[in-house]
Amino acid sequence: MKLIISKTGIITLSLLFLVSLLFVTTASATGPRVSKALFAIDKDQVHALDFPPCLSTEGADGGPFSAIVNSALEQAGIDAVITTHPVQRMVKYYLLQENALAVMGRHLHFSSEARKSLIFIPVAVMVERFYYYKPAYPNGLEWSGKLASLKGKTYGAHKGEDVAAFKAAAITVKEGRTIALLKMIAKGEADFAAIPALTTSWLLDKYMAAEKDNFAAMQRPAGTDVMYVVFNRKHPQGVDDATKFRKALTTMVNDGSYAAIMK
Repeated sequence: MKLIISKTGIITLSLLFLVSLLFVTTASATGPRVSKALFAIDKDQVHALDFPPCLSTEGADGGPFSAIVNSALEQAGIDAVITTHPVQRMVKYYLLQENALAVMGRHLHFSSEARKSLIFIPVAVMVERFYYYKPAYPNGLEWSGKLASLKGKTYGAHKGEDVAAFKAAAITVKEGRTIALLKMIAKGEADFAAIPALTTSWLLDKYMAAEKDNFAAMQRPAGTDVMYVVFNRKHPQGVDDATKFRKALTTMVNDGSYAAIMK
């Protein structure tokens, strides 16, 4: 997804990237997970895609990204709560069909027509690594910085992820949620996937502890991925709240409170 970000947005995104380095280095379901937000019927909703431990009902305060967004919403005077969902289609449904105030997530692919009514505000930038299964590659698996060096391999992609470059490099693509991708790699159904280090470690500890030592990351980073809050222009307060939220988030970066939460 290509987005045009204003000069202010670029400055904010750069600051978020620097702070996020501190953070990086440091079951199928069909309904929303139980959270307090489900009972806040008098409040606007920010529907979020589950991304443990950064954004999850299983983390303290919903995870650091949730804590940051909640703090910014409070400072901006926006009376809204975050509701976390396990699958992307639910998040997009509430935004595009129910005209929710905003959604939050990564790899949220929207059509060019849908993007006309959306306002993208970056919340954090995450460094990703390519993870692979050591038993399948006992001598290691690396890439040169050009995807062509992985030609013929199978890439595990998150739904909504831009995979055009992988396909152009003759790499087969299979999609799934993060934990499903890790299981696909262990089964030999995929060779590698791009995932933030903290998320990989958390999921392996929780769901695949016996296999954790069999996973390794390629030395060269896979790249970066952005977590966005996407405001809805069609919501009565969408444009005004987006402006207030962006200002509050920038203040948090400047006064150190953003870094304190991430740290």
